[in-house]
Amino acid sequence: MARTYANFVTHVRDWANRDTAALSDAIIKDALNYAADKAYRKLRISALEQTVTYNAVDLRAATTNGTGLVPSRTEITAPTDLIEFIQIREIDANGNTVRIFNEKADLRTFNDGYGEKYDTEAYWTRQGTTIILAPGFEKSFALGTPDKVELHYYRRLPALDAKYDVNVANYNAGFLDVSTSSTTGSSQLFFNSNTGTTAYATSTAAAAADAAGTVTNNYYIGQEAYNWLRDENERILLMGSLAECFAYLQDDEQAAKYLTIFQNEIQELNDEDANRNASGGNLQVHFNGRGLI
Repeated sequence: MARTYANFVTHVRDWANRDTAALSDAIIKDALNYAADKAYRKLRISALEQTVTYNAVDLRAATTNGTGLVPSRTEITAPTDLIEFIQIREIDANGNTVRIFNEKADLRTFNDGYGEKYDTEAYWTRQGTTIILAPGFEKSFALGTPDKVELHYYRRLPALDAKYDVNVANYNAGFLDVSTSSTTGSSQLFFNSNTGTTAYATSTAAAAADAAGTVTNNYYIGQEAYNWLRDENERILLMGSLAECFAYLQDDEQAAKYLTIFQNEIQELNDEDANRNASGGNLQVHFNGRGLI
């Protein structure tokens, strides 16, 4: 059974065998965050994959026309939880691939009209938090009519102690608990006497459900959100946090021991996921030097 965040703090203390005078809760929480940060640097597994799409209206607004040797471009904002890119593609209204951006150019080559690109109809670069695609949305000679740009990537998970947002969808899913107006993080949801337990985000919406019904409200707070790293692979987080705790305690031998276990756990999980992905057929891999070769 998955541990709550508070229970995980206690679990780390039990393994470290130190009392609060030597190892405070605040230090353990820092250690858990540091361990998660380090894990995300190396973990490349399917559980961390995420897909976001950018719609046609926003893409057109973010597209500029080309001039001379400089092609058109579309600029989109990278997700805040992005760790590493897997794939960028244009898709049509049915989800079929229109264009794959298979070439990543370094920023200088991308902006150089004379710089060599092997695929002048689909390449991209990154500048800070901005992803730049060229030629721009709907500006290439690719077959098909693009409707969206889809970005598939490895992501960071939410904070280890994150809670579900108070909204109607999470209420319906059973992820909220009744709270009080003074509880940190609590928010209101509204109800109409004629619709029973159906929740609404605003009093106006609740009233509109049936004009004859009275509107009431309750305060709710989100339950602790599911976190794959904490709930499904706690050994990685435990070993990493112990390495950080013993580094704080200046016990270098113990810190090195747990760091080695932590790193081995990550490698084993990466290998397991890679083997799973490669099974069931012949695997073909294309390597790209990302503009570094």
